[in-house]
Amino acid sequence: MMTGKIPPGKAVKGARCLRILGHPARLSVIAILAEGERSVNDLAGLVGVSQSNLSQHLALLKDRGIIDSVREGHQVFYRIANPRVMEFMRLMEELFCHES
Repeated sequence: MMTGKIPPGKAVKGARCLRILGHPARLSVIAILAEGERSVNDLAGLVGVSQSNLSQHLALLKDRGIIDSVREGHQVFYRIANPRVMEFMRLMEELFCHES
């Protein structure tokens, strides 16, 4: 349970992570990866962005430890790095994405 006090360093780190998550394409990537591992080509088609644009989004998500990747031959596959991310996504949807 939160006490209402967040140390400044943790507040900065949390705000940075929320900024990373605060983009529709990145939220779409996470939602897609919740269903399982996907290649860059699959993700680009499903998210509806160019592969180069998607690569930038993936790099940000990977840098924050939200997703990770594995190379198989010439393909790179992405997956959710920490299952707790999905808890966060479910809570976000419940709080902010419900129909009014």
